[in-house]
Formats: sequence, C-alpha cells, structure tokens
Amino acid sequence: MNIVRQSAVMIIVAMGVTFVMISGELDLSIGGVACLTGMVVSKLLTSGVSIPVAILIGLLLGALLGLFNGILTTKFNLPSMIVTLATMNLANGSASLITGGTAIYNLPQEFEFLGRGFIFGIPAQVVFMVILVIICGIVLSKTLIGRYALAIGGNADVAKLAGISVIKYKLLYFVFCSLCASFAGMILTSRLATGQPNLASNMMMDTLTAVVLGGTAMSGGTGNILGSIVGALLMGMINNGLIMGGLSVSQQKIVRGIIIIIAVAIGNLQSRKKKV
Repeated sequence: MNIVRQSAVMIIVAMGVTFVMISGELDLSIGGVACLTGMVVSKLLTSGVSIPVAILIGLLLGALLGLFNGILTTKFNLPSMIVTLATMNLANGSASLITGGTAIYNLPQEFEFLGRGFIFGIPAQVVFMVILVIICGIVLSKTLIGRYALAIGGNADVAKLAGISVIKYKLLYFVFCSLCASFAGMILTSRLATGQPNLASNMMMDTLTAVVLGGTAMSGGTGNILGSIVGALLMGMINNGLIMGGLSVSQQKIVRGIIIIIAVAIGNLQSRKKKV
C-alpha cells in the first residue's frame, strides 16, 4: 500500500500522458503544469478563496495550458516536444515568480485531505487514482475517443481520410493530460501542506519512463492503461529502492537516466518489430 500510495500521483499523470503518447505526441510540460497549479492554488487558499473554488481554478488553469499546447501543436504544426518543453519552462518560471521563489505556508487544514486524507481507510489519493484508472481504461478500450487515439497515432493521414477530426481529438488529449497534471500538483501540494516553487521536479522524467516501460510507443499507435500502471508501480519501486539503498541525489539521477535510455531503446525496438 505504501508503494501504491507513493505511485498514485505518478499513475494519475501517466493516464493523461498515455493518451497523448498513443496519439503520437509528447507532453513534457506535466511537471511545470503541476508546479504552477500547486502554487496558484496555494496562493488562492491563503488569500481566502474557498477550497472548491481554488481547486476549480487550478483545474481550469491546467485545461488552458493543455489547450495552449494542443493549439500550437495542431494548428501551427509545431513539434509537441518543443512546444511542451517551452510550456514547462513558462510554467516553472511563473510558479517562482508568483512568490519570488519562496514557499507558501499556512494552507487550510481541510485542503490536506487530498494528499493525506482517507476514504474508508484507504488513502484518498489512491481512491482518486483508482477511479481515474477505471474511467481511462473504459474510455481507451470501449469508446471512440480511445480508438481514435490509436488510429491517429498509427497513421494520422489515414485517420483523416477515414473522417476522424485529428486536430479536435489531439486537443482533447492534451487538455486531459494537463488536467491530470494539475490534479496531481494539487495532491502533492496537499501532501506537503505547502506550496513549493520546485514542486514535481522529477515528474516529467519519471512519468514518461513509466509509460514507455508500460509498453506505450513514443511514436504512437500502441499502448494501454494497464501497462502504464505497471510501469508507474515499477518506477515507484525503483525510486523507493534507490532511497532505501542510500544513494545520493546525484547517483539517483544517474540511475534514472540509465533506466530512461533502456526504456526508450526497448520501446523503439518493439515499435520496429510491430512495423515489420
């Protein structure tokens, strides 16, 4: 349960990343989106805004950032990797600018329920994660939204000829991915009970690695929800093991870098075999 609890946030973000990657795109802005959302919500809460309104504004911010990524990628034909990398820097810079790089304290105690609360004895964040996983699993396997993601990622030109609105659905995937990142940022902020300007610094690399380890091809067209969950749990165990092993922060980064290279290499190899 401890590993599942630690991996819950990563799994939540991985759900959004899975849809984006299956459709043949990348979203590197998730860490920045989570960080900025956490800081904005913290600022709102300490300014007297109610918790439901602050959460709603945080989700709206995430949706707007996802829409921004999607429009630049689809309407202007810019590489999603470059666009989302720029958005990540934009979001991280804005998060630090809000308070001059200092943390925000004295958040309402009720807000801590997202990251520290329990529902029938189960950590709230795990319950949220399970609900989202079930919804995403159904959407990907049983609805047109999921089937279109696979079709677009497999061959966007053929999908267009088949009458699929590629732009509309890619916009939807980017927005959903940023919504997941925003929600994850609020959970992390709730867990820490402070708004941190360097929140979710490892989220992007860990989540992308988890999704690739789960079998989602970076080139698109292949992937599933269960694989992303397994990949996230595996990354959670690896991170836990690195900490328990007493490795320094620098050593942990080296190991994660090696894991990412191996994961991408395996993913590319699998994609080539399927194409052949």
